[in-house]
Amino acid sequence: MGDGEVIIDRTKPVDEEAETWIELFAVENSSSRGGVHYRFQYYDAEAGEAILRYDNAHDSEVGAHHRHFRGEREAVEYDGLASHLRRFQREVTEINETR
Repeated sequence: MGDGEVIIDRTKPVDEEAETWIELFAVENSSSRGGVHYRFQYYDAEAGEAILRYDNAHDSEVGAHHRHFRGEREAVEYDGLASHLRRFQREVTEINETR
C-alpha cells in the first residue's frame, strides 16, 4: 500500500429506526502519525449531529489521536488501526444501548 490508498471507506446503520449510522474512513498517509489518516464517526442522521468521533484529522492540543464526545475532545491511545477501530465499535455499541 502507498499514500492515498484507501484502507476502509464504509457507511452503515447502527440503528435504522433511530437513524444512527457510522462512517469509517482510513487512508494510507506517511505524513500522519501511525501512517494513516482516519475518521470514525457515529452520528444521528435525523438530528444532523455527531455522537462520537475518533480522528487524527487535525493538530490538536490534546494529541494527534483524539476522541470527540459530548462537546469534549480528549487524547486516545493509538495501538494500530485495527485495535483503534475495535475500540470505537465497542464504544458505539455501549452508547447505542443507552440511547
